[in-house]
Amino acid sequence: MTRAASVLVVDDEPDIRELLAQTLRLAGFDVSCAATGIQAMQRLGGRTPDVVVLDVLLPDLDGFEVARMMRRAGHGMPVLFLTAPGAADRCTGPAGEADACVAKPFSLEEVVLRVRALLGRTRDTDAPSPRPDAPPPRPDGPSPRPDGPSAEAPAHSPVRRPAADLHWVPW
Repeated sequence: MTRAASVLVVDDEPDIRELLAQTLRLAGFDVSCAATGIQAMQRLGGRTPDVVVLDVLLPDLDGFEVARMMRRAGHGMPVLFLTAPGAADRCTGPAGEADACVAKPFSLEEVVLRVRALLGRTRDTDAPSPRPDAPPPRPDGPSPRPDGPSAEAPAHSPVRRPAADLHWVPW
């Protein structure tokens, strides 16, 4: 049995951190959290996550410095930055440390899709192992709720996957 992909969520805002953690858990990921850059580095001393979701503005170190410290320490997992609007080009540009960026305010669906896309580059599978209580994957088609997640990435997202490769997640 394949283990669920692990995600470290680093954000100093408790509401955002918890919302991301719960959403990623519902999507089937094993999630741990940190509120500061120092806590994030301490979490990396144990089991290394498969992906890090990292806020740029942290109270002790900025996210760019945390990412550089992770790279210097030999951690090569992908990093998804949460940034202010208009700062995404700084994240992935020539001096950028991120593998992808999502500007705040962000869509939870977009974060899940980006995490899966990053995992697809680094693991044999781009989706976590399904939880035993999770519903079966949905076939192609619209969401059962008009405000629910769609089967495809948002039009503004560069992440494009065939709908058959995506798994429906109850929000």
